[in-house]
Amino acid sequence: MHRFAALIIASAVATTPAQAQRASELRISGTVEKLDGNLVVLSLSQGISLVVRLDSEPQVNSVAKGSGSDLKAGSQVSAQAKSGQGGDLIATQIVLFAPGSHRPDADTGSDSAQRVATIKKVDTSREEPVLTVADKNEDRKITIGADTAIWIARAARITGFKVGSTVTMTAVKRNDGSLQVLRATIGPAGARNPPL
Repeated sequence: MHRFAALIIASAVATTPAQAQRASELRISGTVEKLDGNLVVLSLSQGISLVVRLDSEPQVNSVAKGSGSDLKAGSQVSAQAKSGQGGDLIATQIVLFAPGSHRPDADTGSDSAQRVATIKKVDTSREEPVLTVADKNEDRKITIGADTAIWIARAARITGFKVGSTVTMTAVKRNDGSLQVLRATIGPAGARNPPL
């Protein structure tokens, strides 16, 4: 059964470089349907269910909605951004990592790629705040728009998985066909695809 579910998810979930740290990782998002010991049944889109075995402790965060006022100099963030007019970066999503939470590795590439960085400055003098972040060897400016989703991530454990909560996880397929979960984010009930 687990081998069959892993094959279904391997064909049903498309991964891109921005979605996975390595090509062998799968990104899975769904709602917790049932818990049975270390087995979690996830309800995915299109009526697909998947059984995931949590036999080792992955890195787990829980997320809650945040706001622009939560973003301060010195904070660690993950930003997804797109290019605006004139090459400016406009954030589509910001995840603020509370102390002790698990940060992903930086993944740079396309304009919409995830960037993990430290906020150096927050400019609130404009209508739309602008973050200056330290990104590798240069500073980047990222505008926070009205549609930017802002999340606060805090360290959690797999015991935080509850029926009805939404989760996003990365996993790799083992030789026996089962999935090993590497990282997971637990979102509030009703949230869609909480960020990793």
